[in-house]
Amino acid sequence: MDHISPPETPDGSPQTPTEAPQGRRPDPVGQMSTHRVEALADGVFAIIMTLLVFDIRVPEVPPDQLPAALLELVPNFEGYLISFVLLGIYWIGHRNQFNFIRRADQNLHWLNILFFGLAGIVPFSTGLLARYPAELMVEAMYGVNLMSIGVALFLHWSYATRNYRLVDPDIPRAAIRLGRQRSLLAPACYLVAILVGLINPRLSLVVYALVPLLYIFPGLQHFWTHLAHRG
Repeated sequence: MDHISPPETPDGSPQTPTEAPQGRRPDPVGQMSTHRVEALADGVFAIIMTLLVFDIRVPEVPPDQLPAALLELVPNFEGYLISFVLLGIYWIGHRNQFNFIRRADQNLHWLNILFFGLAGIVPFSTGLLARYPAELMVEAMYGVNLMSIGVALFLHWSYATRNYRLVDPDIPRAAIRLGRQRSLLAPACYLVAILVGLINPRLSLVVYALVPLLYIFPGLQHFWTHLAHRG
């Protein structure tokens, strides 16, 4: 393979790599665009969220047995609806982080792979939950799966914003705090759901179903923004 010479400056001298700004750590392999990882996120979540519906299958029973067969699918529909919305929250959270993240490096890409990998387990944990809705172990596995995705998103944001590594230096500190708080809010709720499951595994589903309300209602959005500014 031919040797590739480094690019030259206008005066003909070899161009040296740009040094990292003072106060920031140099990137492991240089800075890269975020467009590809954002596109990958859209594709991965589209596939994962579509796979959820595959666990809901049309009953192959005589017409007189159809009502009973549809009733047996209620846990499948519950799991589908809850998991679809919760994955949607994580997709929105990931997208919102990239409203501030301006560049990427190899470590950030690996954090994204961790995030995508954990999200990819959700169709399995949801199917398990639909098959064994009253089992404490299954409820706990589902909760741990969701918690781990939230923790991965928190690590993603923390890495990108630490010492303004991959964000603009003028980003408000309140925005950084808000991102951390919102990333950890859902995992904290899932931990509560797991503990509630110790009393009644089915009751923990109610907690999972209520989590989206903390991210959707405008009044709660203002509360989290105010809390971040007070921090």
